[in-house]
Amino acid sequence: MRALILATLIVFATPALAQDALQLVLQSAPRSLALAGSPQNLASLVSGLTSGATVRLVAAGPAGFNRVVSFTPPARLSPAQAVSVFEQLARDFDLAGIAAPTPEQLAASLGTSPRTSLEPDPRQPTREEQAFSALPADIRAAVAGLPAKEALRTVELADQQLIALGTPYVSDERRREMVSRVRYGAGYVSASAGTTSFPPIHPLVAAPLWQP
Repeated sequence: MRALILATLIVFATPALAQDALQLVLQSAPRSLALAGSPQNLASLVSGLTSGATVRLVAAGPAGFNRVVSFTPPARLSPAQAVSVFEQLARDFDLAGIAAPTPEQLAASLGTSPRTSLEPDPRQPTREEQAFSALPADIRAAVAGLPAKEALRTVELADQQLIALGTPYVSDERRREMVSRVRYGAGYVSASAGTTSFPPIHPLVAAPLWQP
């Protein structure tokens, strides 16, 4: 529902000459929005296919950046032809088992040679994301792939475990090792260990944080 609302807003924000084409694609090829990845991407695709303008597709990139893929469609299509293109793309990606194609895959399916670049992500980072970015590089690497809040909690539990073991001041390598152990379930954290407890608290009673 939220995606449909966004798509409707994009229609009204699109120049008048392209509104009809975009509305037709949304109505006749309902998979088009999911294939494009966002209402903005879909609007750019439809505009490019029907007017020959450069298509600009935006996807998530490395932390703090967006990946921008741009290309020029090889031919200018009518709105009805654009609908047929999206219907064919949906069938092709379904056969390939791809539910959400990347911008590069979309460009290749349209027979174009895309150009990829990185642009700063204008979205304001959350407090958790800011705190995550302040962690040492090796610790960030140890929790890479986790949401920022979960990553910070994993580091906090690892530090508590080191305190509970009587080793609050350890080398960077030892801390990184404990973070990895806690993340993958090999570390154990005392149920009563606080953030400053010292000397070691016994016994360590908590179960693994993760089970295979």
